[in-house]
Amino acid sequence: MQGAAQHNYVPIGTVRLTKDGYLERKVTDDPNIYPARRWIALHRLLWEASHGPIPPGHIVIFKAGQKTAIEADLTIDRLECISRGENAKRNHPRSKSPELAKLVQLKGAITRQVNRLIKESQP
Repeated sequence: MQGAAQHNYVPIGTVRLTKDGYLERKVTDDPNIYPARRWIALHRLLWEASHGPIPPGHIVIFKAGQKTAIEADLTIDRLECISRGENAKRNHPRSKSPELAKLVQLKGAITRQVNRLIKESQP
């Protein structure tokens, strides 16, 4: 290991905070793995330690209002395992507010019209 890699190295087991506010633990130093894959979210590790592997098509999320960036406060009762489809429903603009849903729909309609006009104006 040389240069910046040597300077930036941290040992396996190190915990870091992502820019999105999630805690991650370094699980390997394998140079054949893309650097970001050397780290796994702590809430995933906690879920798998308590419940086993996460089923395909599912994710582990924090329950509403339970997200934390303090390792000592990260407990299994703050987490839930849901399907990706359920996550999409929860995060869809319609589930946030009717006004936001209308704005998203209007933006899509405007974008389609702009794209149509651009396509028609090209030779």
